[in-house]
Amino acid sequence: MDRPYLVFLFMSVFIFFIISRLFFLQVINRDEYVVKAQNQYHIKAIESAKRGDIYFSMNSEDQKYPIATSKIYYQLYAVPRDIIDPEKVSQDLANILSLDKDVIFNRLSKPNDLYEPIKNKISEEDAQKIKNLNIEGLNFVKENFRYYPENDLASQILGFVSYKDNTSMGNYGLEGYWDDVLRGVEAEMNYEKDAYGNLITIGDRDIKQVINGSDLYLTIDQAIESFVCAELKVGVEEYGAKSGSAIVVDPQNGDILAICNYPSYDPNHFFDVKDANVYNNNAIFTAYEPGSVYKPITMAMGLDLGLVEPSTTYTDTGKLLVDGYTIQNSDYKSNGVQTMVNVLEKSLNTGAAFVAEKVGRERFLDYSKKFGFSKETGIELKTESKGDLRNLNKKGKIYLTTASFGQGITATPIQLVMAYSSLTNGGYLYKPRIVKKIVNPDGKSIDMAPQVVSRVISEKTSKEISAMLISVIENGHTKSAQSKRYYVGGKTGTAQATDYGLKGYVEGKTNQTFIGFGPSRNPKFVILTKFESPQREWAESTAGRLFVKISEFLFDYYKLQPEK
Repeated sequence: MDRPYLVFLFMSVFIFFIISRLFFLQVINRDEYVVKAQNQYHIKAIESAKRGDIYFSMNSEDQKYPIATSKIYYQLYAVPRDIIDPEKVSQDLANILSLDKDVIFNRLSKPNDLYEPIKNKISEEDAQKIKNLNIEGLNFVKENFRYYPENDLASQILGFVSYKDNTSMGNYGLEGYWDDVLRGVEAEMNYEKDAYGNLITIGDRDIKQVINGSDLYLTIDQAIESFVCAELKVGVEEYGAKSGSAIVVDPQNGDILAICNYPSYDPNHFFDVKDANVYNNNAIFTAYEPGSVYKPITMAMGLDLGLVEPSTTYTDTGKLLVDGYTIQNSDYKSNGVQTMVNVLEKSLNTGAAFVAEKVGRERFLDYSKKFGFSKETGIELKTESKGDLRNLNKKGKIYLTTASFGQGITATPIQLVMAYSSLTNGGYLYKPRIVKKIVNPDGKSIDMAPQVVSRVISEKTSKEISAMLISVIENGHTKSAQSKRYYVGGKTGTAQATDYGLKGYVEGKTNQTFIGFGPSRNPKFVILTKFESPQREWAESTAGRLFVKISEFLFDYYKLQPEK
């Protein structure tokens, strides 16, 4: 092969290689290299908006107390090209920030690098220590992080904020439900720089204005929430319960004054929890068979339809045979002739079944839905459950019978306390209100007015059932819930409980509930207290006792005129 031919062949291969390489770079991998090129002269920075604060209600309208706020921290970043002594700087930073020196050194020893993040969420104190070092090439950016000054108080109302790739996201509770309102709109800044990293003033710049988040003002009363949560914790521990929940509501407008659950968690350190179920607000999330606290709901149906009156009688034989099942009273006694008042005073299953049979399955189901069961109440918190009335769609008589005393159907504590509020306030079912107003960054306020969902029962029925519930406390088996100064009404419920995944009830496991109101004239509050699997037999000695503590606190807190 002659020399000119070899030269031609070599040049052809070389040219082909060059063309192929250019094709690969400019066509196939064009997007990748365009991005790399842009990154050399284009800077994109994100300035996060200040997340809106969340405030408790206070005794005085002039006071406000943030239960969730934003706290300023600092992000440290370096310009390695400007660092003169990476070894020494790495050691200084490691001492202040408790970081590994070698990790810092690897980031600082890049002579042509213009940006290396070192650490975020640095306190004001540590940031000042670093500033005092006067090191060229170290800079700070202010950051807003969520801060909960009361730690675990109201944690399941609030939820928490997580961060990923400099973006915040609300999770659970108010933080999750109102995330779009609280988060605001972050600002994205785009501009060009020269080879030395300096801003090119004649280059393309795009700087958008940050819009801070709006503040939420709650109906939750700081004093009531603090007291109720503290006493609930004491109760769970004293009674050896698996968990506990408590709700206080103003029945005249649906305002939620307190919601507590225990165990709880600290949203400042939400990532430290061992069981993520603790994030759930059991007062709105956990539906359960309520037991005898449903009997006043059943009784109200019969009263409202004119099928029974408080003085209506029936004969209690102590048990009923329904569809082959034997239904008995909890005390296994036969009480003879009893009035409807006696049914609630003695919590007679047979009496509740007597009323339900008169009401009938279809009307019983219709009233239950009107009272708010089997659907969300609309409380503005994440993860609300609906409960379950599906057994009432079945034709067997047994399903209506057991539902009359709160078994075979499920409800959440928030549904129950709102239904009881309608029993005491003239018959109106309110949507539970937890956010009183929203205040935008410009200072404009949006009031969240109370909302009536429906009129469930008549005023006459409301007065009758309220009087019957007062008689339960004054004359029935729950006298321990009496107040020496006021007339209160209420009902206990000790219901057999199941474990998820198991059929039937678990021996010895109960959910114990008390729902009560006071004072008798123009009730100021309705309280629900609930314990899961306490080591005591009846709700009167657990949930009932907690009701007494909370109600006595509220009488004093509101400085109400004694009735007795």
